[in-house]
Amino acid sequence: MATPHQPDRPAPGDHTDSAPVLHEDAAVYDDEAPRVLRLRVAKWDVTCTVLLLILLAYLGLATTWPARLFGFLGDVCDGESCGPVPGGIDMYIRPIAWGGIGAAIAAAVLGPLVSLLKGWYMSFWPVLALTIVMVSSVAGSLLTTFSQRYWA
Repeated sequence: MATPHQPDRPAPGDHTDSAPVLHEDAAVYDDEAPRVLRLRVAKWDVTCTVLLLILLAYLGLATTWPARLFGFLGDVCDGESCGPVPGGIDMYIRPIAWGGIGAAIAAAVLGPLVSLLKGWYMSFWPVLALTIVMVSSVAGSLLTTFSQRYWA
């Protein structure tokens, strides 16, 4: 039985003293130049992405927007004193809110990195992150409003 780089039929002579036979494509890899990662970016796109990310961080950390958008979380009924809501949809209020926040952070942080490596425009990721936050806020608020009539 032969190893992958040796021929199946033994050649005349003893193979133990001879040099191993290399695959014929092995020399091709040695002659290739090392691959260089080239980033295709537009200055306006990088500028817009950085400015939008700074604006998003400011809105999330230094304003009252989080309290306004996710203030409904204070009205969510916890424990067993709450009445049953059809379909148990009140159990999805917090996962929708926190999942939306997590998805928005992932979109804002990882999205531009992926776009940078793929050569895509990056400036739409912060806008997408803001959209995700708004949609999760509206969905959570609607679920809370619907569920409140059953909690009383």
